[in-house]
Amino acid sequence: MQSSIRTTINDVVSVALAQYSLLPFAPQPGKYTVLTSFALHSPHSGRTQLLSLGAGVKCLPASHLPALGDALHDSHAEVIARRGAIRWLLEEVQRDAQAPGSSAWVCAREDGLYAPRDDVQLWMYASTVPCGDASMGLLAAAQDPEVSARMDAVVRPLLQPGTPSRGRDGYARVGVLRTKPGRADAPRVLSMSCSDKIARWSVLGIQGALASLIFSPVYIHAIVLGEVDESMRTQIQADCERAFHKRLGCLEGLPQMYGVARPMVHFTDVPFKHSRSMVSATSASTSNDALCWVADSGWEVLINGQKRGVSPKHRINNKFRCGLILFCPVLYHFWMLYRPMLSKIVLFELSLYTLNILGHPMPLESVSYHKAKQAAMTYQAAKRSLFGPGAPFASWIVSGEEWESFDTHGNLEATTRLHLP
Repeated sequence: MQSSIRTTINDVVSVALAQYSLLPFAPQPGKYTVLTSFALHSPHSGRTQLLSLGAGVKCLPASHLPALGDALHDSHAEVIARRGAIRWLLEEVQRDAQAPGSSAWVCAREDGLYAPRDDVQLWMYASTVPCGDASMGLLAAAQDPEVSARMDAVVRPLLQPGTPSRGRDGYARVGVLRTKPGRADAPRVLSMSCSDKIARWSVLGIQGALASLIFSPVYIHAIVLGEVDESMRTQIQADCERAFHKRLGCLEGLPQMYGVARPMVHFTDVPFKHSRSMVSATSASTSNDALCWVADSGWEVLINGQKRGVSPKHRINNKFRCGLILFCPVLYHFWMLYRPMLSKIVLFELSLYTLNILGHPMPLESVSYHKAKQAAMTYQAAKRSLFGPGAPFASWIVSGEEWESFDTHGNLEATTRLHLP
């Protein structure tokens, strides 16, 4: 490996672990978590800009999804860090708009969209292999032969072709979509695995639908993984390449700006202090808490997708919240401060504000989150190439429009059939 690449790997990992160590956060005794970061790196200058950190391993069951977009569905580290990177990118555009050309990391193109500068790469670090397809080989290698034999003997219902597997079930099946892992008796979730989401980002970019109105597709250049023994790295690299892009094949009908990115996969020996391998307890379990940190924005701890420490009275029932919007906008803004800074409703408001600063046409404030995303027509066309009938991810599970029918004020469309407190 070239020394320059090894130096970059070390820089990406070290800035993430150093920032994590500065935060007053730790899982409960005997519990572990996963850490992920996103960073921009310039090979020309050798500089690395850490964008975001995410730590967490939980997601909400389908029965607990928030109707108002005010809690995170998925609190896995990779997902939190990606949402944090989106927030940083939007705020960097705002900073650059105040002094055009001032950003060392992003710039406006001739078509009006922003993009990372030509010499800037997006790197991702994860303290362990992402859940889902990329980790099936690692999971199989770790199984005790007797346990593996018992699992293989369990008779499970046959899946229809293309149906996503649940969690770690049937780990001998590779190249397939999977929902987030969990105990067999755990409630059903609608969140796809992190391997599947990284593959999605390899086509659509990490910026998502709303930010695609501001950014051209932002692709991951390289991914650095921890907790992989030297003897397993050749296999895990092949597993990750399959999971992150090779299983997508040749996609038809992609708009001109889009393609299939092929992020390089690297490994690090530097340990993460709160990883499973570093927890001394023999009966270590996953932490319920999650962490998000965004450069230039701050940090917060989440539990069950909500900001930890926010009492139920501050989450405010729907009728009272509507009264704040009508009669006391200042208190409504105070209410918004209790929302997680990476929740859908907060990033929705931030996206519309950024569009306004740039002078781009923007939807009315009363438009729903779902309809605003549909306005990103080029992005939606790329999605159809990935998720449409006959496409590689046609069986992707989605939560649906009913969970995206809120506007920036937290109002629901009249047609939305949801019971609110």
